[in-house]
Order: sequence, then C-alpha cells, then structure tokens
Amino acid sequence: MSPGMATGMENAFPVPFRALQLQNVVRFEESNRGDKIYRVEPELRWGLLRSGFVSLRAPLAFGPGVSRDSGDLRLQGFYNFTDETRTLPAMALVVGTSLPTGHDSAGVDALIRGILTKSAGVAQFNLNAELNKMGAARPQEREYRYRFGMGADFGAESLVRTGLFVEQSESRGEVPLWRMQAGLFHHFTPTIAVALGAEVGLSRSAPDYQFILGYQHTFEGF
Repeated sequence: MSPGMATGMENAFPVPFRALQLQNVVRFEESNRGDKIYRVEPELRWGLLRSGFVSLRAPLAFGPGVSRDSGDLRLQGFYNFTDETRTLPAMALVVGTSLPTGHDSAGVDALIRGILTKSAGVAQFNLNAELNKMGAARPQEREYRYRFGMGADFGAESLVRTGLFVEQSESRGEVPLWRMQAGLFHHFTPTIAVALGAEVGLSRSAPDYQFILGYQHTFEGF
C-alpha cells in the first residue's frame, strides 16, 4: 500500500515483480493560516526486484506560499528484507533523494524510512519512521526532520484506512505537526483502485483539514 492512497501510511510489501504501477493523488487542504492549497502528486513505480521497487514522483503545489520545491523529482528505492511470520512483522526500508528541479528549489535532499507491518485477521497494522535531511535548509529551518506514523487497515477488496502522524515542522521555533487521517481504498478490478480520504490537524502548526483523492493502475509483465 503506497502513501497517499487515502492516508499517508505505507506497508512493508512491494509492488509485484516486473509490474508497473501508475498512481496519482490529488489533495485539497486549508492551511493553519486559512490559505487554500491544491496538490497533485503523480508517481510511477516499477517492480524491479521480487522484494523491491523503484519509484519516481513529481509533486506539484498550487496556492499561496507553497510554490517552493513544487516540481522537484523524488526518486526512491524500496526493499522488503523480512517476510511476515506468525510472530514477527514484515520489515522494509526506503531510501530516497529529492532533486532540485522545481520552482525556487536548491540542494539535494535525502530520506530514509523504516516500515513494519503485522497482520491480525482482517486488520493490518503499520508503523512508519522517517528521517529527512534538507540539502539547502535556510538559517531558520531545521536541517534534519523526523516523521512518525502509525495506522491500521481493515478489510480485503475494500479497505478502511487510518493513520496518526507526528512530524517536525520546518521552522525551528514551531511545535511538531500532529495529523489524523482516515479513508477508504477500493479495488474496482485486480489492477485498478481508487481512494478517498480526509485529514484533520491536531496541533496549531498542522493544516486545519485536507481531502485526498487517489487513483492507481497496475500493469504487469514489464
């Protein structure tokens, strides 16, 4: 399950081997300052290995004060190094970089993310822990930023998804951002899925609310 499809949580299972997965996520949010912001996040994933894949994403943002970094190319590699057992969760690692191809962008960013996934009946529990390094942080901004998420998915063809997130704010003087997300992910066919989600901010530094719409199409045999 990729981030953006109803919630920002990711599970520890890769894209099918030799499959090509196209995904687009559209977000509408109202910031904590009352600004209306629109985000479009197209992504391409390729199952290069049986236990891993590479992805390329180019998120765009439209609205007051969000043009910085819009259009950056984000390249990531995902690898599942432990299968789920009766007692142990599945484990995966993501490493990535962000290239300064967008508007008013500078420096090469980097990230590392650890993922744990454990199933119990129709429920699947996920834990994400991420560290980002900003390549060209301004004096008032943090060079390193953490992000933690925990959530649960319930169902089979149709999933009810939930997620709770805390992440460090960009500015040194601001408190962490707390967010709660929930939504529905539904497979119309084995290869086509849509998602609808919503978010509310739980801290004064987080966006007030956000609506999420996602589409995913998987092509096999590449």
